[in-house]
Amino acid sequence: MHSRISSLFPLITPSPSPPVQPWARAACWLAFLSALPSAAWRVAMMVGADVGFGQAYRYRESAGAIAYVVVLELVQIGSALLCLGLCRRWGEEVPRWVPVLGSRGINPKLPLMAGALGNALLYIIIFSVATLFPIALLQQPPGWTPAQGMSTTQTIIFALCYSPMLLWPIALTVALIGFRRRHRPRRA
Repeated sequence: MHSRISSLFPLITPSPSPPVQPWARAACWLAFLSALPSAAWRVAMMVGADVGFGQAYRYRESAGAIAYVVVLELVQIGSALLCLGLCRRWGEEVPRWVPVLGSRGINPKLPLMAGALGNALLYIIIFSVATLFPIALLQQPPGWTPAQGMSTTQTIIFALCYSPMLLWPIALTVALIGFRRRHRPRRA
């Protein structure tokens, strides 16, 4: 069983890696932190805060919609947390407490490939929504957006909570570059 698990995960013998560059560490943290305000806005909406979203009751009263928001929160926060793995030891070595795989090094290609795929998805999702939102507002009559019916204050709070997400894919790109530079093969 151990060899079967090992073949599925490209683990290596852990070896010391160079220290994380300060700019790469800052990018990892920025990637993580940029995902939190929008998640906090949705949590506030789900617990009944008046965030101005006219359809909020639909998300609070339907089991399917509640499940959707919970899964969205878990995926978003989990993905953001994984960004920190690019500057933390647990992103290079499986934690000791993990059965069978604990204390084994992670092949740097795994976080790089997963990070690149996630980063591409972030660029597509975030920037397509960021493009569609103003287009909907500029239509005559304006297309539907979550901001319809919000007061000026609620719209500003909504924008402040969601605009940091524009930084997430950019910060992740910088963090991936730092991770790659730290783990590139050394020349003799």
